[in-house]
Amino acid sequence: MGMAGNYLVKIEANAVFVRAKRKNAPPTPLLIRYGSKYWMGRLVYSNRPVLQLYDFQKDGALGFSNSSSAGSVPENQLAMDKEQELKSDVEGKLTKLRKVKEEHQAVAVIDNDLVLSLANVRNDKEFTYLRFKVINHSAIDYNVDFTDFQLVENAQKKFLAKKKNEARRPLAPSGGAANQTITGRTTGYLTYAIPLYAATERGYLEVTLRELNGARVLVLPVPSRVINRASPI
Repeated sequence: MGMAGNYLVKIEANAVFVRAKRKNAPPTPLLIRYGSKYWMGRLVYSNRPVLQLYDFQKDGALGFSNSSSAGSVPENQLAMDKEQELKSDVEGKLTKLRKVKEEHQAVAVIDNDLVLSLANVRNDKEFTYLRFKVINHSAIDYNVDFTDFQLVENAQKKFLAKKKNEARRPLAPSGGAANQTITGRTTGYLTYAIPLYAATERGYLEVTLRELNGARVLVLPVPSRVINRASPI
């Protein structure tokens, strides 16, 4: 949850119960992962909840566990197990992005003889497509375990360097491959698709590259203006 401090959460077996700590708690983004499946939503406080339970075990479709006049909620378009047609479209655009000339070498971070930089970014109506460049100056292979994406808002600092209501929203990747390896003394590229979002000037996308069987973690902040002004694909 993006604002977990406002809610209490209890998990029993496969059931998750959420309760607000106070009346009129602000809405918060919610990411649910069950196995390899992902759902993204928005948790909103209600004085008179409908007391309906949501079932996340119906082949990836999000529906009510009991019948109601509202019927089932539409299938999550951003689920990792979405139909093959959507997957093919996303992977096709990632393939196209791999052939584009590098455009954003200035957005980079250097640590532990590794360089992580943003090479390209594109948007369509549903996703943001990102291509990263990794330069491995070390002699040891860098095996990418997974890449974590978080939208950070209100990141500006107040007096005495205290952060003002910083909010973080996890973004589950909807395309791209895990466990990629950048061998020692070589350069490689990583491509991902994440759900489309709009950030303010005070926000940025935090990209964290984690190493499998290693402690070399790379964290790259991508300014919101770079993504907001990206060309369509």
